[in-house]
Amino acid sequence: PANGTTGSVTVIAPDNVYTGTNDPVVKSIATVEGVDVDKFEKLTLDKTEVKTTVTDEPGTPGNPGGTNEGDLVKVTITADQASVAENVKPTFTVHVNQPLDHDLVVTLSNNATVTIKAGDTSVKYEHAAQGDDVYLDSGEISLGIKSAVDVDGRTFENLELGGAAKVDVTDTTDEVIAKLTATPSVTEGGVITYTVTLTNKDGLPIDKH
Repeated sequence: PANGTTGSVTVIAPDNVYTGTNDPVVKSIATVEGVDVDKFEKLTLDKTEVKTTVTDEPGTPGNPGGTNEGDLVKVTITADQASVAENVKPTFTVHVNQPLDHDLVVTLSNNATVTIKAGDTSVKYEHAAQGDDVYLDSGEISLGIKSAVDVDGRTFENLELGGAAKVDVTDTTDEVIAKLTATPSVTEGGVITYTVTLTNKDGLPIDKH
């Protein structure tokens, strides 16, 4: 300002979700402009760089799962349908709460892995079907998150993993036919053998159960 000897400006320090990855902020005087600049007899610019170190927010130790002051990266999983038939493959979606600068590799509770690409916030996963059979065995498929890591090994300031997602599995109707056969003929006093065979609707035997 007029008649002053100092002036100041503020800038926002860089911020990211990773630990120990902030470059220092380095500035220097490049030029001086203004209506009265030419009134100085001799204006010399000290172009020595000044450096400010940028540190992470506190609370980094102890994650994943912490609730600290670091930038939160939360990874969750949802089921794309409430229920499926036992012969249908259910799908799940893995989410991250914000786009990241690098790929995120997520390991699921069944040890399958999916990758959320840099700049994306979700990825689909297709689970194996429970399997079609002739028995009443409805149930559910539960899938959770075991871990989430940066593709290049960077550590997150504050990583949280969500709970498991579940899909109900309903039975399909598979007909089982009990077919009776007997010894075609015997001599008098002979033994007649009766056999009951379980088959499917196509006449094929039900085995491996």
